[in-house]
Amino acid sequence: MHGFFQQALTVDVSNRSSQTEALSDAFLRACMGGKGLGTQLLLDRNPAGVDPFSPDSHLVLALGPASDSAIHGSCRHGMFAKSPLTGLYSESYAGGSAAIAMSRAGFDAFVIKGASERPLWLEISDQGVFFHEADDLWGLDTFETEAAVRKRVVAKSP
Repeated sequence: MHGFFQQALTVDVSNRSSQTEALSDAFLRACMGGKGLGTQLLLDRNPAGVDPFSPDSHLVLALGPASDSAIHGSCRHGMFAKSPLTGLYSESYAGGSAAIAMSRAGFDAFVIKGASERPLWLEISDQGVFFHEADDLWGLDTFETEAAVRKRVVAKSP
């Protein structure tokens, strides 16, 4: 289907593994865009009655077919999860540069599951999925954490 990579990436932080899954044209058509894609993946993967804070609860980040294009609003992505407040569906949307970087990794959706025994941060790109220790980032605020991670990513780029 035009505008999609036809791939989802599932990352299991429990065992630090990842798997790529093909998404069919029929599935993507039925989802009708990024919101539908994120919602369907969450519904398909979360077991009935799962606790939102359980390692069995999934977090889904999804893009739409216009992501990283010249179309106005194409810099947005959605995040989908089971709400710890209501125990029901929860969604949130953000703009900026994240959707562009996500799109350039070559996936329509990112499904994160499991629980890590230690703090970590994920690096996902067209080069692969990398799990990085984050003990030294624990306790920093979001601005400090982002600055530290950006330095590390820039330092290792060619």
